[in-house]
Amino acid sequence: MAIVKTYHYPNGTVYIDDDCYRDVPPDEMQRRIERLQKTAWELYLKNERRKGNENL
Repeated sequence: MAIVKTYHYPNGTVYIDDDCYRDVPPDEMQRRIERLQKTAWELYLKNERRKGNENL
């Protein structure tokens, strides 16, 4: 297993290893990346809302 791509998000870092995309067509890999990005932003927004509620 080798790390081939790294994505940095406000709440963390995601590492993609070569097992993740072995035998996966490009359109499926793009769909996986988009889903990963969506999940990362949802986690970020959830954390921001939680921080906002703590300040009330």
